[in-house]
Amino acid sequence: MSWTPHDPYRTPGDRAVPGPPTGPVDLPPWSPPASPIPSYVPPQPHHQQLQPQDAPVMPVPAPQQTRLRYADWGERVGASLVDYAILLGVVLLVGPLTAFSDDLDSLAGLAWLAAAGYLGWLNGSKGQSPGKALMGLKVVRDADGSTLGGPVGVVRAVMLAIMGGLTGGILFVLAVLWPAWDPRKQALHDKVVSATVVAGHPRARFGRQIFLP
Repeated sequence: MSWTPHDPYRTPGDRAVPGPPTGPVDLPPWSPPASPIPSYVPPQPHHQQLQPQDAPVMPVPAPQQTRLRYADWGERVGASLVDYAILLGVVLLVGPLTAFSDDLDSLAGLAWLAAAGYLGWLNGSKGQSPGKALMGLKVVRDADGSTLGGPVGVVRAVMLAIMGGLTGGILFVLAVLWPAWDPRKQALHDKVVSATVVAGHPRARFGRQIFLP
């Protein structure tokens, strides 16, 4: 048997090459998959960030407003007792030095005047002597509530001393008692410099800062 180009199942040399099957082929029966393949879901992070709407809202407290008022007579007396205790301490420190010389007899008096003038300066420059700072009081101008200034504070203290010295202490006692019935709680030496004492400021702690201007 000879090979011709038109016979696809013959090769040169008359060798037969198996062709595709021409009869029916037995295939296993088809069945759908048991379950659909799940779609891919990316893993979620362990720590999810809070959305703006999920963030907790903390209430902001309203600022506390200081309610100022005219200082009561008892509050002023308490502050004055602290200041006079400081003056007495200065005299007790300087007093023993006068025993060594007659020339130092007036040293205690000068120390008293210097300390009293300094307390008056504190009342004018920052509105508070040590006693008033501890009591939460402040000396201010009656017109606008500003501080008096150091020199005016000294004048205020000097006026109180003059009232006591010229009247044998009578006017001093009257000046101290005057705030008990005055509508603005002013003492007589307050009226001379148009000042008043107000309460309601934070109380300071005893320390070095209450002695500084």
